Amino acid sequence: MASSPHTRNLRLAYIELEASDLSAWRRFAEEVLCLQVVGEPSSGRLQLRIDDRVFRIALRSGDQDDVVVLGFEADSREEFEAVGAALEQAGYSVQHESAEAAAARGVAALMRTEDPEGLTFEFCYASVYRPQAPFAPPLGHAGFKTGDQGLGHVLLRVKNPEVYERFCSEVLGLRVSDQVKTSYNGVDAKFTFMRGNARHHSIAFGTLPVPKRLLHFMLECRDLDDVGRALDRVPASGLRQTRSLGRHVNDRMISFYMATPSGVQVEYGWGGVSVQNEEDWPVATYDVTSVWGHRHL
Repeated sequence: MASSPHTRNLRLAYIELEASDLSAWRRFAEEVLCLQVVGEPSSGRLQLRIDDRVFRIALRSGDQDDVVVLGFEADSREEFEAVGAALEQAGYSVQHESAEAAAARGVAALMRTEDPEGLTFEFCYASVYRPQAPFAPPLGHAGFKTGDQGLGHVLLRVKNPEVYERFCSEVLGLRVSDQVKTSYNGVDAKFTFMRGNARHHSIAFGTLPVPKRLLHFMLECRDLDDVGRALDRVPASGLRQTRSLGRHVNDRMISFYMATPSGVQVEYGWGGVSVQNEEDWPVATYDVTSVWGHRHL
């Protein structure tokens, strides 16, 4: 297992997707996920809020219907600069963005690179929060678990998991939480789950014969009942629930999955474990994804 002497505190601050139907995304975000939408589809851009940060999910009009940017936030300018230095030392090209670009992302400073798979990674620190204009869900909702654990997590399809793990651990300073080796519809697969904060994982990755780069992103509710209410709203959305309600074996999340208007999946959950003491967390391997449920539908 790859390891790094320089571990860092990083959290998934935001993601950006390119979407072919922003109007469908607006309806889905408001009517199913209970997210606050900022902007109009006619502008070619939408921002989705799940807390008091200016945005957590950015959507731009386009044909990819997939993730185009992952944004990770450091705890301090020193940590931010250390990430940039580590990237350059490892041979990755780093572009330091303008103050205007940083402001558009709602951060104090911003830099950009590409991961080993060619996906744009952005790094930032000091996000802008707006408690004077708090998160306003369109339906009754107790809110989402974010804060120092960030947006949630993403699961990526990658071509070379070993190279990707070295990038995440040796360059970014993330830690392996555990691995799952199992079969998806008869296809053997191994997924690695990595953390940069108390959330069990902010990023996970593995290899599957599917076209999407982003297999799913996860939003964690503060109240289990909000998961149930969203599940009740799925049939009227016209979109497909892809996995039944279940509890994951590693992060203990109770959740269900459904397809978004772009085809990538969203995991909507509650009750994920927090890693409070790094030294007390042993790396494990599991041969199933869930304790119960999560049937493919």
